[in-house]
Amino acid sequence: MAQGDNFKRENLPTMQQLQYLMELEKLGNRRGNVAMIADICGVHHGSVSRYLKICCENGLLTKEYTFTPNGKLWLDGYKKLIGDLEVYLHNIGMAESEIPGHTKRMIENLEYHVLVNMIRSDREMRRDHSTDKKENTSKNFLSEVLEYGTYPVGFMLFRVGHPEGTQVSMANRGFERPAVLKHNKRGSWLQLSIREMSAQSRMNGEAMTGHLESLKFEQDGMLHQAEIKNGVLRIPLDACRFRKRQGGEMSGSIPITVSCSVGRVHMPESTAVLMFWL
Repeated sequence: MAQGDNFKRENLPTMQQLQYLMELEKLGNRRGNVAMIADICGVHHGSVSRYLKICCENGLLTKEYTFTPNGKLWLDGYKKLIGDLEVYLHNIGMAESEIPGHTKRMIENLEYHVLVNMIRSDREMRRDHSTDKKENTSKNFLSEVLEYGTYPVGFMLFRVGHPEGTQVSMANRGFERPAVLKHNKRGSWLQLSIREMSAQSRMNGEAMTGHLESLKFEQDGMLHQAEIKNGVLRIPLDACRFRKRQGGEMSGSIPITVSCSVGRVHMPESTAVLMFWL
């Protein structure tokens, strides 16, 4: 197996399967521990045995059920990832009771490298935010570059940290173009109009239609639900990070979590970065 192959999409483990391996590691990496692992995990002996044999075929375990160097690296990577995901979800304000379920879905539905890069991007964004918060997110920033009014805004939604490079999120199709930036004495918002979108099921290839149901954004270390009224979604600009481009142009970005009525069985929520520009 080439280096990195065991982290590819087709080899994604379930949380249950990761538990099998973590228990195997605790018990001493022996074939005779299969029954004990099954008992601890509350599953049938055959379920554990079948998965451990697959791990042998993929070069993660030897025939004696000891970890190979690649297997040890693979398991250690996932153990760290689980812990990092729990911290990430806690930091964005998710309720403690919801963290295990979201961690499970993210581990089982997203590639390892996507999650690692997502967490790395979040850490870098937090570090940048702490050092340049006054410059980029002050309440007076818009007043310095914009007069009061309504402005058309271009935007894109990108999947976070995709290993093959920047990828557009499916949720990008869920909004009308352009968006609108409103800046007045009462406040400043980015407004997006929701529209119906279509997708193809990854399970059976059937066409599906639906629309965005919710959007959460991070502000001051907490996760907030965006206001949706009459099909229009509003995000306060105080929550966004801004950059001044050459020539006086302005761009903004904000990490978000969206859920759609399209393909809910496959991925109830997905994480993206919303980028917009004037």
